[in-house]
Amino acid sequence: MTGYLVGRHLLAGFRKVAVLTYPDRICSAMAAAALASYEASGNYRDAAGAVFLLEPGKEDAAAGSALRYGADAVYLSFGGEQKMSDVASLTARAVGALARAGYRGALLVHVRAWLATKQLSSLLSDPTLAAYLRGLGDVRVFTADAAARKFLFNRVRIGESGAALERYAEAEITKEHADLLRISLPPPE
Repeated sequence: MTGYLVGRHLLAGFRKVAVLTYPDRICSAMAAAALASYEASGNYRDAAGAVFLLEPGKEDAAAGSALRYGADAVYLSFGGEQKMSDVASLTARAVGALARAGYRGALLVHVRAWLATKQLSSLLSDPTLAAYLRGLGDVRVFTADAAARKFLFNRVRIGESGAALERYAEAEITKEHADLLRISLPPPE
């Protein structure tokens, strides 16, 4: 369900999407669903999307693959089965690998990575990662409001004082989806 909405809204408007995902069942399923939804939304063509695994210790290889693929958007799609501290660490390693690879396109972030990094503040506390993120032209994240049964799609504006969200779209979610989110997402801090 999450992948379906991400593909329709977060990935919309991009020409070539690379999905960096953790090699577990939930992350892999969501990555596949997001690309299937993206392609079904008028993007069915050769090389519209590809999945690259973020295997521990091989983040640079995955980032390099995304760069060689020619992605204009990279979606960090992971966190469903890992502890939040592991998601935060993986997010930092993935963003660092993208910076080292020279990736300059859009960066799209899963809500669990957003929450695990304390709304990117843990990344922004690293001067190298902060400079990289500020230099990207387009950073986006989707968040969830389970009580209102909505996904919120946001551009992230990164300034000296941190990250701020500007909503550009929203989508209603089913009761079943909202119930699953209540179980899987930590409460806002």
